[in-house]
Amino acid sequence: MHKLRSALALGVTILVTACSSSGPGSTSAATTGTVDPASAHDGAAGSGATGSSATAGGVTSGGSAGASGGGSSSGIASASGSAGPSGGRGATAGNSGDTTDAGSASADASGLNSPVDGAAMGPWPPVNDYGARGPLTTQRDINTGPGGAYDIFRPTTLGPSPRKNPIISWANGTLFSINNYQMLLDHWASHGFVVIAAHSQSTAGGATHKAGIDWLVAENSRSASIYFGLLDTGAIGAAGHSQGGGATIAAGSNKPGPTGIVATLPLMPILSFETDKTIVMRQTAPMFNINATMDTRDPTGAVANLIFDGSNRELVQAAFIGIHEDAMSAAMRAPTLAWFRLHLMGDDSAKATFYPDKTCGLCQNPAWKQVRYKNTP
Repeated sequence: MHKLRSALALGVTILVTACSSSGPGSTSAATTGTVDPASAHDGAAGSGATGSSATAGGVTSGGSAGASGGGSSSGIASASGSAGPSGGRGATAGNSGDTTDAGSASADASGLNSPVDGAAMGPWPPVNDYGARGPLTTQRDINTGPGGAYDIFRPTTLGPSPRKNPIISWANGTLFSINNYQMLLDHWASHGFVVIAAHSQSTAGGATHKAGIDWLVAENSRSASIYFGLLDTGAIGAAGHSQGGGATIAAGSNKPGPTGIVATLPLMPILSFETDKTIVMRQTAPMFNINATMDTRDPTGAVANLIFDGSNRELVQAAFIGIHEDAMSAAMRAPTLAWFRLHLMGDDSAKATFYPDKTCGLCQNPAWKQVRYKNTP
């Protein structure tokens, strides 16, 4: 009988141990160096993929299935092995990354994201290398925004309060889709920005910028939204390439209506699609305009000169030694992040990228041919 009681006690102990090790709130193993084939990796716009995945250090880990519409859900696995909220109203796809993401998170007792890295607490962390991926794990929410016609690149964990995420709106070029720019947009997201990008390749006039920004601002006030109270609606930027660069200049002139934009970033812009030729001289926000020395769309530099001569607000204009398609180059990540951190996050250290004349970071970078200024504050 004594032996029987001992055997029963041992069996109960093993059973309790096994159950407790797999209970709710446990942290799943981190994914390192491999890609889960079940994940929605680099999902194309309009693909309609469901579920969620997050990016950390260029490795995409498939999350648990999530509904393709309506609200947020907890318990979706991130690449760091923790749980995190799914995004927006659309399905969620993972982003690719080519450098190590230092951000990490662990699951708390409820299965929700509990940030454990220093970057997730307090003010936005300082940046030593603007070209390096940020400390935050990111995700791409597809087919979301107004009419399901946008993708959003964002930190997997928003905030946390009282910290708020600035907004950037993106506009594509005529011949390019969001996927062509995803590394740049994900780079911004890894530093804390919520980037809304229209699927459209007909972006002239600035309407896609306005619709996307207005939607996010409204979501910030909607109590059921994952963005509720977590967006900095006083820190809004607009950026775009080619035709989208022209659209960004249009949006910076409050076309087709005010959006609250406080900084713009047109890359290799084309103005021939814009019907209103006065937009350059009616800017409402500082502009960082990037041009390319071998841009076949502007071979003589006429567009660059038109922007420089007509600008009525602070303008930093820099010529990259390259071609029109270099808007997708990794070389764009550092200066574009610095511009938005300067104007949307109050990062005074980023100013050294652009000022002073002749000794600024861009001025001394051999990859850039010319940096010139207008209406310097």
